[in-house]
This record gives sequence, C-alpha cells and structure tokens, in this order.
Amino acid sequence: MQENEFYKLVQEASHLETIDRAQVAAEAVFETLGEALTGGEAEDVAAQLPPELASIVEDADHDGTGYDREEFVERVSDHLQGTDVEDADAEQFADGVTDAIAATLTQGELQDLKAQLDGDLHPLFEGVAVDPSDA
Repeated sequence: MQENEFYKLVQEASHLETIDRAQVAAEAVFETLGEALTGGEAEDVAAQLPPELASIVEDADHDGTGYDREEFVERVSDHLQGTDVEDADAEQFADGVTDAIAATLTQGELQDLKAQLDGDLHPLFEGVAVDPSDA
C-alpha cells in the first residue's frame, strides 16, 4: 500500500476533510503506537507499512509501556498539540488510524501487535470499518 492510499483510508475512517489532516492524525497515532511497542515489534509492524509511515513507528521512543485506552488517547492528543487537527477528537482519530492499520497488516502481524498492547486497546483494531481496496 502506498502512503497516499493509507492516508485516504485514515481520512475516510476518521471523517477528516483533507488528506493533510489525515496525515497529521496518522503521525500522532503512529508515534503513540511506536512508544507502546518494543523495538522488535515496532520493526515488524513497520515492515508492512509504507516507508514514510514505517519510520515514524521505528523512530518512536519504544518503551513497551502498557497504555490503557484512556492513556493512549491522551498521548495521541498530546502529539496533536500545536497542529491544525483538534486534539479533542483524538479518540476518533485513534480509532480511524487503527482501522487503517488493521486493514494494512497481515492477520498474523495484527495479532502480534495486539499481543503487545493492553487489552483495553484491542477493540481499536477490531470491527475494521475501512476496506483497503477503496483507497
């Protein structure tokens, strides 16, 4: 999948007006996700993403912290500070971006990703509302 196709999925799933806003939202979620993973799992996830997005996950400070959903959304909101994307909508963006991630990753990698996350975050990657063939 190409970077612009991924952003179209995020735009659709997050109900954002522009691709630019989808990019900002995606970067905030990828950075937060990267922080929540160990370095090895971040590399595995990154291997299935467009290179531009992969670098965000790989370059995050991987501490493997087990964020629950509230903490995850709060960190996404923090990463949105100073952008033109409303940080108050961080939960909507987290849900939209994780839908796009779930549509992009193989099932095996998606299961490995979820295994490293707090169970409270698993619903973000389930019931995916976007179809990668629509991008």
